Parts: sequence; structure tokens; C-alpha cells
Amino acid sequence: MGRTMKQEFGSLKEEILNVKTILSKEREYERSLFLEKGQDSKAIKAAELEDLRFVVGNTWRADFHISPSPKSKEWLKPGIPVLLQGTTETIFGNIFKTSDIKLTVQVRGDYEWEDNEFQISKWFQESTYDLYNDIITKVLADTESESHKKLNWILGFGLGEKTTPPKAKPDKPPLERIFEIHDYGVIFGPPGTGKTTLLMQAVEKIKENKESLLTLCPTNFACDYIVELALKKGIRVIRLGNSTKIKEEVLPYHIDHLIQTHPDQKQIHNWQTELKALQKKANSWKRNFGKEEREERKAIRKEAKFLLGTIREAESNIRTKLLDSAELIVSTFSGFGNEFKKGRTFDYVFVDEATQSLDPGCYLAMYAGKKTFFLGDPRQLGASYSHPDHQSLHSFLEKAVTFDSGERIIFLEKQFRMKQEILGFPNETYYENKIITHPDAKWNESIDISTIFGSNPPIVWIDTAGSDSEEDTEGEEPSFFNETEIQTVEKLFQLGIPKEIATVISPYRGQVEKLIQASEGRWFTQTIDSFQGRESEIVILSLVRSNDDGEIGFLLNPKRLNVALTRAKSHLILIGDSGTLCQNKEFQNLYSYIESVGEIRSIYEFMD
Repeated sequence: MGRTMKQEFGSLKEEILNVKTILSKEREYERSLFLEKGQDSKAIKAAELEDLRFVVGNTWRADFHISPSPKSKEWLKPGIPVLLQGTTETIFGNIFKTSDIKLTVQVRGDYEWEDNEFQISKWFQESTYDLYNDIITKVLADTESESHKKLNWILGFGLGEKTTPPKAKPDKPPLERIFEIHDYGVIFGPPGTGKTTLLMQAVEKIKENKESLLTLCPTNFACDYIVELALKKGIRVIRLGNSTKIKEEVLPYHIDHLIQTHPDQKQIHNWQTELKALQKKANSWKRNFGKEEREERKAIRKEAKFLLGTIREAESNIRTKLLDSAELIVSTFSGFGNEFKKGRTFDYVFVDEATQSLDPGCYLAMYAGKKTFFLGDPRQLGASYSHPDHQSLHSFLEKAVTFDSGERIIFLEKQFRMKQEILGFPNETYYENKIITHPDAKWNESIDISTIFGSNPPIVWIDTAGSDSEEDTEGEEPSFFNETEIQTVEKLFQLGIPKEIATVISPYRGQVEKLIQASEGRWFTQTIDSFQGRESEIVILSLVRSNDDGEIGFLLNPKRLNVALTRAKSHLILIGDSGTLCQNKEFQNLYSYIESVGEIRSIYEFMD
């Protein structure tokens, strides 16, 4: 595949220090965004601490009483990171559960909890940045290990001493190739080529060989999906990570749950009851107490601390036992942070959705595995950064593919997802026509949109050119939306597009929010970026941009367009203004392509 990237750095150290700078800029930018918006707009001014309980490991849950006022509470959803500010300390956590007058926050780490009242504001995941800094520090300090050598090679440095894996025979199945490569490799899987299926086949073979295996993913959604696939195959799987962000069906396989329900837990349970009583006693005194009481409270706290240490040690033993006996461990990068610090390693580490993984997460994967494989598609969107300077950074996976001479790249060429006509344009534009549609490719043959269009084309462009379809923005964080296109989406569903097998996607958050309002839950809508890695029988793509200057903003990113065009299985319907979009060469080519294999229709056919 064409190489488009030059080596920007003189050494691995230089590159890692650059990543460190990018992350600290990103962190500062995220923090400033939260502070600028005024946490007040997303804050509960007075939350009263009602109960604090120890859960497992270093995890606590705090129950707060809050006053009911629905307007300011739309953001209160499980998993959302929060900042708790009391008069004496600041605590970070995630929302665990919420109701009208009660809020439970899950916190990692030991705090004093001296205060009774807190302001609770929406925040960002600060702990992930701490972990990434720890990883960077480790990699910079450790220059002699095998892992460091591999990282050096994969990023294009020190290629002279790199060993060569066996030459790939053209007809060799990808699964066999994985087990021939003895250090690291990339599984380059274009859309619909079955990356996850291959991953699961590898998991089964590694299980047969009784070797240890970790799979890391950048998102909780991807982790949960792998856990569900593993369970179907009868694999003993353990999920690590922040339990507030995990699907309910997967929670029974989360490490905390497994520790809490372990047979050795009985004794720990008694200690926990004792701990709770001690904490209650220590916190029952008010502030203005004398020397004697202060001494007594100090003694109680000391006792509680000792007991907590005993509980943690017992749990840590259970944790080690559980992890040692697992056939597969699945985690986000941050969820694996503690194990990484303890130096736990595996025979194999797979990074799924590696395109969207930040570099330090990939360093971690290199250090945690004797053999490490990155699965993804460098032609799709990388990790999403907030800072405007970071929008076009190359992903770790892109660099890995560019700097390899091809021996460690397993290219999956057979796609099983979409009709030939839907694949045609992306295949030619982004994959040098190397993707073949497999005879077993499956989509729903019975879907027929001819009642709406008079014919059944796999790909249609509803052209809004010449209508009053101007884009618009509103609100304090302006994002584009387009009223005409929203009405057209509604019209398509009225005319009979089957809602349960269709997804509406759009590049702009503003458009997605308005589409969600319009749908009232009747159909499913997501941004292009968050629908990466997923698929739907029918995809309606609302392109939004319509102006006299031919301005199309971040739609210009070919990776975003590639993701958008490769989610549909049987039908792809685009809605957009050719007058604006086709001032760009890529959209011009797309328009001509749809004209030749599908249909161009005018918006006027769909207006009342």
C-alpha cells in the first residue's frame, strides 16, 4: 500500500518526547475547555455525603443526596467523569448510579472524606493522562529490553538489526501467518474483512496451546463486544477497566465482581463489616471536638487503615489467582494500568481497533506481550483529539504500516460486509482495488427500497443543489446542521425505510443532536466518528455542508469519508449539496461513481 509518510524524528526518544508534549497540550486544552464553560453550568452546587463504602481493591462508592432539578442534570449518566470539590479536598470519580435525589459516585484511591458537602461537576478522564505519562517514563528509562527494541523497529528506527519473519506465501491463511511471526505484527483489515473474526480464531488457538493472552481496546464498547464473543465460544474471560462504563451483561465477568463473589471472600466480608463500623464511628464526630476525642478518632482511623490493608492483601491474592487462570483478559488501556505497573506480561497481546489507539497505549501493548499484534485499518480515522493542532496526527498503526517492509503486515483482502457497488469507490480510492468481495458475503437480499425510489439501487445520492438547503449553526459551541436534510431523513422514514435496520450518520455533532430530537427514539443516529467499527443494513448519510463558498471543513478528511461510505451492507443513501461538495475533487469522483453504478436523485422529489 502506498507510503505517504516520512520519518519526522531522528530517534525513538525524540518521537516519544514529542508524543509527551502532544498529550500535555491535549490535557491542558481539555482542562481549559471545562473551566471556560464554567463548571457551574454542569454542576450540582450542594451534594450532601450520606454514605461511603469500600467496594474492592482501591475502589469506593460515595452516596450523595442531591436536590431534584431536572434541567441541570441531563449530563448525569453512568460512567461520566466528575470532580468532587469539598472545602478541604478535591476528589475525582465517575458516576455509578443516579436518581432524582440520589447520586452514587465511584472513586478510585483513598481520600480523607472530611467534608460533608461537595460541589459535583462534570470533568474529563484525567487519570488516563497520568497512566500515559507513567508509560512514557517507563519506556524512556528502559532502553535495553526486548520490548524497547521492538518499539524502536515498529516506529521505523534501528531497522538494521531487525530480524526477518518467514516470507509470506501468497495462499497462506492469515491465521497461520499470525503464528509464524515471533515478535510483532499488524493485521491490516479494511472494512468488513473480518478482523474480529480472525482475532477470535487466534484466541481459540492460543487457548488450545495453553498460552496467556490479553486483548486491549481503546473503547469500552469494543472491549464488551469481544467479551461477549468469547463467552459464546466458552472461553474463560475476565474484563478489566472502569466498571461504571461497562455493559450490564458483561459486569458478571468484571474482575471486581469475580473477586466479590469468590469463595475466599467470606472472611473478607466480615472484615468489611468491621471496617464499615469503624468508619462510621470515625466520621460521627463533628469538627469542634477536644484533644481526647481527636486522639481516639486517630486511633480508630489507624485501626481502619490496618484492616483495609489486610482486606486488600487478601483481595490481591484472589485477583492474582483469577487473572492467572483466565484464558483471555480484555481491557481498555487505562483499565490495564495497574497490572502494567506490576509488570504483568503475556505470551500474546492483541490491540483491537488499533487505529483509534493513542501511542502510549500501543507502547504498553508492546511491553505487555512477548508477541504483540495490532488490528485495524490505517486508512480510517485515528484517535480523536480535542486540540485543533492535533486533528491530522498520524496514528501509531499508520506509522507501523508505513515503516514496515511488508513482512509483518497481514493484509485481509476478502470482505464479507457490503454489496460490490457500495465497496467500489472506497476500494478504488483508498485500497488500490485490493479488496475482493467474498462469495459468502452476507447482506439482506430481501431489502427493497423501490417503493420509495421506484427502483432498488444499492447506492443513491439525493442532491439538494438548487434548493434552500443552506447549512446553519447555533448555540455557544457551534456545530453545523442542515434543516432541509433533517426533513429529508424524516421523509424517507415516512415513505417506508425500515427503521429497525437503518442508521443515520452525519459528520457534525449539531446535525446528530437535531436528528436525535427529530427521531424521538424512532431511529438510530450517530456521528461518523463514533460509528466507526460498526455496520448497518441501510445507512443514510447526511453530509450537511451547503454554502456558496464550497466550504466543507473536516469532511475534507478522506479517512472520515472512507468510514462513512463503508458502514452500509445493502443500501447507502447520501443526502448532500453537490454544488458545495463537488468543488472538491474526491466528492466530484464520488458523484460520478454513484452516477455510473447507482442513482442521483433530486431533493425536489422528496419535498412536500
